[in-house]
Amino acid sequence: MLEIMLYEWRRAFSRKKVIVLIAISLFFEIAVYLAVAFVPSERVRVLLTPLYPYMWALGTLLPQSLLLHFLAISISSGSMSEEYEQGTIDFFLTKAITRFRFIMEKWLGSFILLSSIYGIMVILSVVMSYLLFGNQDEIGILPEIIASVLFSSLVFFNIAFMIGEMLRRSSLSFIISSSLLIGSILVSDVLEFIDILTHSAQYVIIAEYLPSWGATQLPFIIVSNSPFSIIVQAIDLLPSISTDLISALISVLVYSLFSLSLGVISFLYRDIPKKVT
Repeated sequence: MLEIMLYEWRRAFSRKKVIVLIAISLFFEIAVYLAVAFVPSERVRVLLTPLYPYMWALGTLLPQSLLLHFLAISISSGSMSEEYEQGTIDFFLTKAITRFRFIMEKWLGSFILLSSIYGIMVILSVVMSYLLFGNQDEIGILPEIIASVLFSSLVFFNIAFMIGEMLRRSSLSFIISSSLLIGSILVSDVLEFIDILTHSAQYVIIAEYLPSWGATQLPFIIVSNSPFSIIVQAIDLLPSISTDLISALISVLVYSLFSLSLGVISFLYRDIPKKVT
């Protein structure tokens, strides 16, 4: 398993879009903290001072707004598809390994990579919070936030993984998966805006059926009543008017399992071409 996992990591880091997204994520993580710490306005600094003990939450939740999902898509969309494009999948299947084990180890290697990158972001946010803003409070719920962010990232991670396996084209799978993410978010925002205008709950219900709802809102729903809820509101780019935790959990679980199952079934029962051009 370790061999395929390390191989998967090398594969991922060979893609320029993965490197670029990682660099952008880390840059914004650092830039946000420096901007808050050295804001020139004394009035703004006074307003922010009560939030200093909770600044660790800023960098921990900030990637969840959008960047982490794009990073998940960039890693998983090429996991299987590049094997077909470069004709390397035959090499692995000639070894003493089943198709099921191969695809699951590829999936696990990709997700461990995503989790590791997010872990670096979390460590960076905690360290910078202590250095720039002093002692931090409520940090005991950090494991819960990390778990919810990684769990919610499974939606578009698995969707991109599935599309990459079924279409066997890395660029196409990245474009389609990214379009699904952005399109789902836009439709959800429109439906929630209509709900505000009409006060009709049916539009919220429709929005909750979209894959982006649980994927983007689950961690924010979990900490919506925390002492740092104002920070949550500030960094949640796509605020939802629904706070149904159970529905968000079910949404993430259903979309994740359905997408992964389709991808695995496709790999197990379809013919394996020598090379896709």
